[in-house]
Amino acid sequence: MVRADDPTVDGAISEQQQMEAELQRQRTQLAELQREQLDLTASLRSIGSDLTTIGLEIEQAARDIDAAAKRLEQARAELQKYETEIATLEQTLVELAGGIADSKVELAAREALLEEHMRTAYEQSQTSVLEILLSTDSFTTASNELSSMLSLSDEDRRLAAEIRAKRTRLEVRSETLSVGRGTLTKLRDEAAARTDALAEQQKQLDAARAALEAKRAQLEQMRDAQEERFATVSQGAEAQQQQIAAQEQALAAQQSLVDKLKAAADQLDIAYRGRFEWPERGPFMVTQEFGPTIYNTFHTGLDMAYLSRCGGPIYAAGDGIVIADGRPKSKYGDFAIGVMIGHSQRLATIYWHLSREIVTVGQEVHVGDVIGYEGSTGFATGCHLHFEVDFDGAAVNPRQYLP
Repeated sequence: MVRADDPTVDGAISEQQQMEAELQRQRTQLAELQREQLDLTASLRSIGSDLTTIGLEIEQAARDIDAAAKRLEQARAELQKYETEIATLEQTLVELAGGIADSKVELAAREALLEEHMRTAYEQSQTSVLEILLSTDSFTTASNELSSMLSLSDEDRRLAAEIRAKRTRLEVRSETLSVGRGTLTKLRDEAAARTDALAEQQKQLDAARAALEAKRAQLEQMRDAQEERFATVSQGAEAQQQQIAAQEQALAAQQSLVDKLKAAADQLDIAYRGRFEWPERGPFMVTQEFGPTIYNTFHTGLDMAYLSRCGGPIYAAGDGIVIADGRPKSKYGDFAIGVMIGHSQRLATIYWHLSREIVTVGQEVHVGDVIGYEGSTGFATGCHLHFEVDFDGAAVNPRQYLP
């Protein structure tokens, strides 16, 4: 039954080839991941250098902004000082205007006094010197009156000179006031312009700070994104390596299985020289015969079950070598636990729906050895054993070989 080209051996070899192909695919994928990791590492180095440069530029920009802020504060202080000077100038001009008003009043008084002196002198000048001499009793009295007239004329001259000086000073101070007021207006306009300029510079400074913070945030996001990507690629490469290691381990196990199956095929005789014993012993009954069923299906073996319990022992029906165990048909969706024993290179027995098996592939068994226990695993409607006999790869009626 079991030959080097037997479907069981070929199936194991096919699985081995599939695993090798999958392993090669995994290795290729790993190589791609490793290349991506190397590229990403180089990219990270480049980006790290760029980020360092950008970081230095950002720090320089921060220093420039701080320096600009200090200059702005200094400008504000100078403007405040300037405005104080303007206020002082304005107070000085107010005081100057008050002084000019007082000077005008004083000048008007002096002019009125001079005018009174002039009028008195004019009236006195209407009396001649001769009349003064003739009208007085003595020369001394006449001399005193004439002296008084001459003295009044000198006082008027001094008063006139004083008035001229006051007028000159008043004109100068008035001109100074006019110039000062014009200068004050210009200074106020200049101060207002500097205030507006400082406000605009403050806006620019605030915008520069906001842009700087945005650049810093962008820099952090770039760094975080690159580090996250690098971590993801590294984890992917590590997971791929683990998967490859598991595939290699599975491939080694599959190779071992292939070797065991080939060895089992080589050990079996060409033909089986005996009959089989029942795989269940004691009170049991056959629940389904070999052949067509009422469900228009073909039953490929005998179903049997213990009468008093579920889970009784299952015995090897004949001498042979275990060529399959575990869940041989799981890849087809049938997760039944089963054992296949090769009795020759043309004949094999199959024990299906076990609750568990206690033999392994390549193990030599003899008739009556316990190989597992009855169960209901896989596509089963209840606890039983499906016992099948295959000859040259085709199911035959097991009763041909049973007592």
